[in-house]
Amino acid sequence: MILFQIKRVLFIFSVFLSTAAFAQNIDQKLLVQSPNCENVAFNSARLIEYYFEKKNYDSISVVFNRWEDFCGTTEPLFRLKVLHQIESGKYIEEWMDKDYLMNLIFLYLDRLDYSKMPNAKLIYEQYKISFGYISFNSPFDDLIVIWANSLLERNNLLPAERAFCLLYTNQTDAFWQMLKDQKLSGMKLQDGYNEQVRKTEKMIEGNFGFMTGMMLPFGNLSKVVGVKPAFGIQFGIKKNKLQYDLSIIMRTGKAKQEYMVIYQNEQKLTTDYLGGYLGIDVAYELSKKNRHEFDFLSGIGYDGFDAVEGDTKNNIKGKSINSLNLNLGLGYRFYGKGNLNYWGIQAKYNFVNYNNKGGTDVAGNYVSLILTANLFGNIQKNSMMKRLKIK
Repeated sequence: MILFQIKRVLFIFSVFLSTAAFAQNIDQKLLVQSPNCENVAFNSARLIEYYFEKKNYDSISVVFNRWEDFCGTTEPLFRLKVLHQIESGKYIEEWMDKDYLMNLIFLYLDRLDYSKMPNAKLIYEQYKISFGYISFNSPFDDLIVIWANSLLERNNLLPAERAFCLLYTNQTDAFWQMLKDQKLSGMKLQDGYNEQVRKTEKMIEGNFGFMTGMMLPFGNLSKVVGVKPAFGIQFGIKKNKLQYDLSIIMRTGKAKQEYMVIYQNEQKLTTDYLGGYLGIDVAYELSKKNRHEFDFLSGIGYDGFDAVEGDTKNNIKGKSINSLNLNLGLGYRFYGKGNLNYWGIQAKYNFVNYNNKGGTDVAGNYVSLILTANLFGNIQKNSMMKRLKIK
């Protein structure tokens, strides 16, 4: 009987131990930390620093290949691979994604800008995935600058190799100048830059402006109507070198002298004048340098003036003299900082044919001199052009 009780106790105790061991094993498996990109990036950077000091480039290659297996091609890893290829004399472009290449360049430039800010640590924590889990101002960043500087001392660098070394030693102006001068023709980096420039230049820009100026008529129109002040608004869009605007211009003041019109089947003398122009104006950019631009101007619209004022309350119609307006001219613009506004001057010759049948001859064309103050541009396009050093 006693032996039976002992066996029973031993059995219960063994079950308890087995259950405890099983639970502990489960806990261990549940608490095991799987590799993640943040840990892999941190440890890889440390290893690369160690092997770089020893000039062990083969081991660096092994490390960044394993790093890429876990995390893909991040911006810090891209820098490392490019410099390693230059170091080994085996620079190739096949592995580079041309469509994503400029994004990697911009990410590095953002890193440089953010690293100088007082809240750099906070920015890094918010965007550390984009920056490949390598913190700003890290020993890894310092290593890249030192490595790129040493490579720049070589005299046999290819143009693309030299460009990357300039970039990663933070000589960004020289880097962009090589791309602007097309020094990397046929290379993916040059193709990516040129494609980004083309896309940026094709972006649509908006325009809204106020206009003021004067009308300077010729012929009988000058004798009868005289010089008139003008004011108005315009709004439209610009794509590439062409800008299209809807322009609304008013001209006010009495006529220079009395003139006769046929009004309600009778002759009537009047000095009334209220003129206007509603049309589509086109500006073609002839040249643009820094903040100065010269344009060729043209337009087509509806032009005319009220010779007898009507009375809408009493349903009395007035008398208008109207014409098609075709105009040509030249324009100049001076852009403000950021190119999001400009002051302009326009000089256009306006072909009109005012037909005052049965009344005073008011035939004659006119010149319009207009000053404009405009809100203009596309914030996104302007920002990208600055990044590409186009302006």
